[in-house]
Amino acid sequence: MKKSLFAILVLVLAALIAVGSVTVIGPCVHADGSAAACTGTGRAILIDGCVMAALALLALLIRKPGIRIILFAAAFCAAVAGILLPGTLMPLCKMDTMHCRAVMQPAVMILSGAAAITSLTGIISEQSRSRRMKG
Repeated sequence: MKKSLFAILVLVLAALIAVGSVTVIGPCVHADGSAAACTGTGRAILIDGCVMAALALLALLIRKPGIRIILFAAAFCAAVAGILLPGTLMPLCKMDTMHCRAVMQPAVMILSGAAAITSLTGIISEQSRSRRMKG
């Protein structure tokens, strides 16, 4: 179970990012139904969450430590991209009171930061496990 703990945590965080990006922490919605400046950012966050979830699912299914290290490293990169997406790599609405700036940006940054830390911990755990198996 301990082998899978970090993969499960990354999977849960990635699912929260992906599902949240189309529900509670999603981009702004105008009353007339038009797209806000942050709509593309919300879609990119959805894709990033799905990629992280797929990587975590593969890390959960694959048992070779070397491959799991690579999967955790890729999940770490996706999590860092998730931190940078809202507002840095992609635009958000101009007003600080808009939903994307007040809710989406901090929530995605916190969840992606937690996923990055969990992925990094998974890398360290897998490296120590592979050293124990060799030595």
